[in-house]
Amino acid sequence: MIQIKHEFKKLIPPLGVEEHTQLTLNICKEGIREPLILWNNYIIDGHNRYEIAKQFNLEYKTISKDFESEDEAKEWMILNQFGRRNLSNYQRSVLALQLEEVFSKKAKENQAIQYKGSSLSQNSAEVKPIETRNELAKVANVSHDTIAKVKKIQAQASEEVK
Repeated sequence: MIQIKHEFKKLIPPLGVEEHTQLTLNICKEGIREPLILWNNYIIDGHNRYEIAKQFNLEYKTISKDFESEDEAKEWMILNQFGRRNLSNYQRSVLALQLEEVFSKKAKENQAIQYKGSSLSQNSAEVKPIETRNELAKVANVSHDTIAKVKKIQAQASEEVK
């Protein structure tokens, strides 16, 4: 049974009115061409298609993805959006910032491995340090300064400014 996890759904920027209208028209005309993608029965790609299918009682297909953790599923969702949507640098940065915790965890894990492996030079050489802000910038395809500015805007600006 398909489930919707609010945290997954809000992870991705909503479609604009025009985008949603166009998607609805396309689906009503041609059906749902791409399957909904699930992880542990939660939608990780296709929330809008699913809602439209339910609204118009349309058939759809699903495929499942395997991830070891919810963090991996979130990372996949965000990276998948970068390839599918025409997002502004700001939107890309906001999405990338949602991966900050994921990259921070990886950085800490690598530091621990390096620390433990410091006496074993082979192991410590294989583990590369992760600079979270730089990784986020790479993912969003913006500069690390842009990531820092967007992070500040997200933390301090009003919804109107955002």
